[in-house]
Amino acid sequence: MNRQNILRKVSFVVSIAAMVYFFVLEKDSPSWHAPSDDASFSHWKMFAEITSERKYVESASSHYRLPVFTPDILEMEGSDIKLSGYFLPYSKWDSVIIISRFPNSSCFYCGHAGVESVAMVTLETEAPSFRTDQRLAVTGKLELNNSDVNKLAFIITGAKVTKEAF
Repeated sequence: MNRQNILRKVSFVVSIAAMVYFFVLEKDSPSWHAPSDDASFSHWKMFAEITSERKYVESASSHYRLPVFTPDILEMEGSDIKLSGYFLPYSKWDSVIIISRFPNSSCFYCGHAGVESVAMVTLETEAPSFRTDQRLAVTGKLELNNSDVNKLAFIITGAKVTKEAF
């Protein structure tokens, strides 16, 4: 057997092993399971449809990739929505938290997810004590942000934590 055939077979075996490992890892991960709240899950799926474009932001004196919202998302702006996800710490203000579609290890900051998988939540009152990756459901008004680079694309304002989610 020549060297090229051996490399091809090894490459094939490694590829299969990687796919099996990924499937098992993802299957056991909490993010594998869809939230039991179908409305919340559909919001996350809709958020995933955003695109981005490179724009110059004068206040930051730099170019950034800013979100471009779909017509369906634009139509939702200002409406009350419920969003379920994982709590991520955000300590700048006591009444602001981050909720993520995925746990911390797979979130926008630490993992491979994008800006469509997180929302900034401004609570009506100071945030109670949550732990990282605690599952929450929040309700509030949806605001969209495609200009302020210091905020996330999706913001839930006047929010209340309604329960633990999933």
